[in-house]
Amino acid sequence: MRKLIFVLPLLIAAACTPSSHYNTGTPSQPLIPLTSGNSWIYVDSVFNNNNGGAFDTAWTDSVSLTGQTAEFTGPNGTVEFYQLNDPTGWFGSSYLGVDPSNTVVYGLDSLNANAYVYFGTATQDGEVLGSSEDNTTNPSCPITYDLYGFATSVVVNGHTCLRNVETALNCNNFTVEQINTYIAPGVGVVRIEDYESDSTLTHTNLSFTQTLKSYTVQ
Repeated sequence: MRKLIFVLPLLIAAACTPSSHYNTGTPSQPLIPLTSGNSWIYVDSVFNNNNGGAFDTAWTDSVSLTGQTAEFTGPNGTVEFYQLNDPTGWFGSSYLGVDPSNTVVYGLDSLNANAYVYFGTATQDGEVLGSSEDNTTNPSCPITYDLYGFATSVVVNGHTCLRNVETALNCNNFTVEQINTYIAPGVGVVRIEDYESDSTLTHTNLSFTQTLKSYTVQ
């Protein structure tokens, strides 16, 4: 699963990620209903970001829960992670877990990896939910990562959604990648949009989308 914000061990998340960022704007239904038997069908599309984001190809993508779970200690209590089965889509075999506060979704790429904030609620539009900097890939031009939350809901394919935007900016303030995620509480992830820079680092174009087509939740 692609993510921009740096990884955070859940055991120290209370120190690294103040819970005040996520303890308001609580939805009445789970951000993502992670219950055995739930499944989601998506249409995935790939675009040529070196050709102005021109459409390339699309396919149907099925996401289900494998039954594999794991528990970690988070800032608000125990977070139970559920492994996803999404071999042809965004999530692969990664794990998702909803914080007991129902204001954060954490992700795990594997059981040996550190958890990170995948999605969070916000009390105002453009609220910064997390920031980090990567100066290891290119020390002379570090990349700054920011996760923004939006309190104003948007309707996507008939679903009322909350929205997060993750950005990666280089030292020239150029957006090398932006990921927009839309979640409808009680339904799950409705749409993902991934924008990436072209090979010349002069334009950022749409490169991938994953859009909910149908779902079954308990």
